[in-house]
Amino acid sequence: MRLTSLASICFLLLVAFVWSASVRGAEGGGDDAIIVLAGGVGDDGVPHQTVMRRLRRAASLYTQQLNELGHAPQIVCNGGGTTHKPKWVDASGYAVPEAALMGRQLVQMGIKESDIFVEGYSDDTLGNAFFARTLHVDLRPEWHRLRVITSEFQMERTRAIYDWVFGLLPLPAHKRRYELVYDAVDDEGALPRQQLRSRRKRENGSLKAFLSGDLRRSTQLAEVHQFIFQQHSGYTVSGYLSKRPLDRSSALAQTY
Repeated sequence: MRLTSLASICFLLLVAFVWSASVRGAEGGGDDAIIVLAGGVGDDGVPHQTVMRRLRRAASLYTQQLNELGHAPQIVCNGGGTTHKPKWVDASGYAVPEAALMGRQLVQMGIKESDIFVEGYSDDTLGNAFFARTLHVDLRPEWHRLRVITSEFQMERTRAIYDWVFGLLPLPAHKRRYELVYDAVDDEGALPRQQLRSRRKRENGSLKAFLSGDLRRSTQLAEVHQFIFQQHSGYTVSGYLSKRPLDRSSALAQTY
């Protein structure tokens, strides 16, 4: 009887050990994908310093995970531009999404182009999250743990929007709820102080509007799809045809 009980206890301990090890392995498995938000590009086609800091952070994490775990995360360059100014245009006259310019920088940092995914359609943070999920993340069965990188001045609003968008239903049949972690890069020195103050003020106001608005009560992807393409001024027919840039001399405009 005692031997039977001892065997049972040993079996239960073994099961507990294996389960604990598998949980630790899952937690220590690294990121499946890193999402880097766009945030402005200069006349030379080089992303602003705020974005370069995000890209360097992503490249560092990519290399670290590859060296430590033997597999690297995929990187999604997330954003086509902004409604506040026209897209950058190359020498041939083509409008180039910021995500492609970000990808070029990552390649120069040593990231394999085959590990970079471009999301170049979105022009604001809501669109960033929605298009990143529906164009890329939902379609990749192996992408579950996601790291979102942006600047400190944008992080609080980014977290609120991405947590909401990636929790909308339905989730793909092969997916459990997404696990998002957030990585904020330092603001100081990336923008002149007046520009940084203007942008922080803008972000705080936009966050309050999002948290208090009716859209946040939506729980279905289809509801948000309807809003984006039928009501959002950045993505409707009339919205695309009536964009007006910010005054480029303003401190706020210089942050885009």
